[in-house]
Amino acid sequence: MELAFDHLVHFLRRPPVEAAEHMQTKGFHALAGGRHEAWGTCNSLIYFDLAYVEFLAVEYPQVAERSDNPLVRQLVKDAAVGEGMGQIALRTREITRWAEYFHERGMNVIGPLPGSRMRDDGTVIRWQMLFAEPPEERGRMPFLIQWEQSDDERRDDLTRRGVIASHPNGAHALTSVCVAAHDADEAAERWQRWFGLQAADAFVDEALNARCRTLPFFGGGVVLCQPLGEGLARDALLTRGEMPFVVRFAGRGQAMRHELYGGWYEW
Repeated sequence: MELAFDHLVHFLRRPPVEAAEHMQTKGFHALAGGRHEAWGTCNSLIYFDLAYVEFLAVEYPQVAERSDNPLVRQLVKDAAVGEGMGQIALRTREITRWAEYFHERGMNVIGPLPGSRMRDDGTVIRWQMLFAEPPEERGRMPFLIQWEQSDDERRDDLTRRGVIASHPNGAHALTSVCVAAHDADEAAERWQRWFGLQAADAFVDEALNARCRTLPFFGGGVVLCQPLGEGLARDALLTRGEMPFVVRFAGRGQAMRHELYGGWYEW
C-alpha cells in the first residue's frame, strides 16, 4: 500500500491568515484556506504541487473543545506548550485497507472520519482521515488522509483556482520535514512497525547538529533527527518533544532560514 507526503500541520494560537501574510513577505505564495465548521477551526495554506503546509488554529473554542477529531483534540491540548509544528499527514487511496492493517497490529484505530472545509467562495472540499494509536509507543504517529478527488483532479482544480502557483522567492518543492527524536534508530524502527517503511542509512546534519535518518515519500521526506549537542534539534526536543520542527524547500540555493511561530522554514 503506497503512501505519499500530504501536508505538515503548524498549530497556531492566532488567526492563520497572519501566518499567510507573514510568509507572503518572505516570497511565498500563501493564502487563506477556510473554515472547518464542524470542528471550530480555520486554516491558511502554502502549496508545493500537492504537498503543503497548513497553518491551523481554533476559531470557535466551544466547538473545538467538544470535537472528537484527534487532530483537533491535539491542537487544543498542545496550546499549553505554545505554537509550533504539530503533525504530519500522509496521503493514501487505500484508507480502508490501512485501517484493517492497523487493527491487525493491535492499534487503537479511529476512523476513517469524514472531513470537509468550506472555501471562501462557498464550495466545499471533502476527505477522510484515519488515526491510529500504537499501544505503549512514544512518538506521535502521523495520520492518513484520503481526498475525495484523485491527485490529478485536485492538482487541476487547485491550479485553476490559483492555490498551486509559483513562489516569488524561487522555492519550488517541499523536500523534507525534520522531526526531533531522542534516538533516530529507535524512531526509525517505530516507523517501520507503523507503516512497514525502511529508513535510509544514518547521516549527520551539521546545520541541525543531529544524527538523522530519512524516510522517503513522494512529495517530501521525513527526517528523524537525534540531537548531538546544542542546536535546533535539541531545542525542539526540549521544548516540544518528538514533533516536527523544520520544513525544507528546494529553492535558488540561497540557504535562507526563517523562524515563524515556533517552527523553522528553510529554502
